[in-house]
Amino acid sequence: MSKKTRPRRRSASGSALSASVPDSLVERMLSGLWAAIAAGDPLRAELEAAACMALPLVGQLDPDDVQAFVSKVLVSEAVRRWSPEGAAMLRLLMGLGTPATKRAASQALAELTDAGIYPPDWVTEAGKAVPAQAWRRYDVFGDDEALAVTFRYGEAEHGIIVLVDLTGIPVATGVGVASDATRLMEAIGREDDPFDRVERAGLAEARRRLEEPLARCDQEPDRDLSVDTLASLPIARSRVRRLPAEGAPQAPAYTAADRAAAVDDFLKSPLAAEAVADDEDSTRFWAEMLTGYSSRIPGEPPAQVGPRKLAQILLGHVPNTFTLSPAQRQHLEPAVTAWVRWSAAHRNLDEAAGARLTEHLPDVFGRFDQAYDDPVAVTARGYLADLATSDADIAQLAGHVARRMFAVPMPESHDGGHRPGVGDPAARQALAEAEFANCTPPDGMTSEQFVTAAHRVIAELWDDDPPATFQAARRMFAAGAARHDIIHALAGANAVCPDPRQ
Repeated sequence: MSKKTRPRRRSASGSALSASVPDSLVERMLSGLWAAIAAGDPLRAELEAAACMALPLVGQLDPDDVQAFVSKVLVSEAVRRWSPEGAAMLRLLMGLGTPATKRAASQALAELTDAGIYPPDWVTEAGKAVPAQAWRRYDVFGDDEALAVTFRYGEAEHGIIVLVDLTGIPVATGVGVASDATRLMEAIGREDDPFDRVERAGLAEARRRLEEPLARCDQEPDRDLSVDTLASLPIARSRVRRLPAEGAPQAPAYTAADRAAAVDDFLKSPLAAEAVADDEDSTRFWAEMLTGYSSRIPGEPPAQVGPRKLAQILLGHVPNTFTLSPAQRQHLEPAVTAWVRWSAAHRNLDEAAGARLTEHLPDVFGRFDQAYDDPVAVTARGYLADLATSDADIAQLAGHVARRMFAVPMPESHDGGHRPGVGDPAARQALAEAEFANCTPPDGMTSEQFVTAAHRVIAELWDDDPPATFQAARRMFAAGAARHDIIHALAGANAVCPDPRQ
């Protein structure tokens, strides 16, 4: 026993897990982690620690409860051991955890080291795996890709594999860790799909392709991640940070001029002749919209679409973004079909790939009206009614809608998802009055003056005029303030854009 007082044991049953993750499962997972630490195996210990950290995510707890579990169960269990093994567990949590987990584990480790208790030497190498090689597997349509990267701990080699969905903003949808790197390379190189291609990738390029999709994958509320993916995420992120940050070939950036040139090529092509003859304006609308979406991220050229991306565009992006005229709705099928066939020819896809690209279009067309008329979609496109032109920059539209949904949030799903007239200033004023009328105004303001000020802040956020208002709101949000409280604070200030750090 050290000179310091040994802390009392804290029971796991008192954690924030509630009934979502049974105590028996916690104990079983912790026993696996302790066994891996005793064996002195860095990879096995990382895998077990990551699995323990994933328990509350599997139980679908709130973010605050997830952190409470890490602090009250994992960190406390490590301290309770009051031993080098406990110190090793804290080092593992520091290497794999979120910033909050790193802080909690670091503070606890300092408590142990102050008492003369240090982690074993082997754990200092955990997470410091040496990158070896990377491979990329992708489909010819540009809908998805998989990257496998191998790493070495001494002579032993292991790997990670990450599946990335490219139909929207790139996001990881599946993550795995393989203890056998040779089998992983064999699996990713297997020629079992005529529309897949495999190529060697540079280590820096692998980092460029993986860093943001991994950071984004558990931030999507509708993303259904498997238990294995949740358990593998911390290790994958740790490994990607080991890859070189410099040296990757720069992804080509396609400009508005490139998109306009592609649209003109399509409109002049024989494949577009019939659609143009029937309705040139509507054909141009659909061509500009499809071309703009297909080149919305760096490295993705105009006309880059696949079967799943087409469904994403026509059943998600269009209904949520554009208010269509009757002529545009009527001309959907001929214009989109012609553009998709032109896209296949433009990219030199073979006959089989071209057929795959078009074979699901009738099903998508059949579901379009239902998607477009959905109350949630009707409300969503109200946020962009004054900005969403067919040739608008998709990235800029995404920024506008995010800011405006901060100013006026989408209604909760239990309200039916419908909020009519959100694009109308009078409707937004009524929403501001309903939200802030019962708030206690700051000293020196009447309730009416405060509601007027809150509406002014919402209007400034909506229009991004002045930009300083949203900049202040973002700083306050990053500091942990809730949206309602942010608008309340800005409305009550004489200057609408204070720096909350002052």
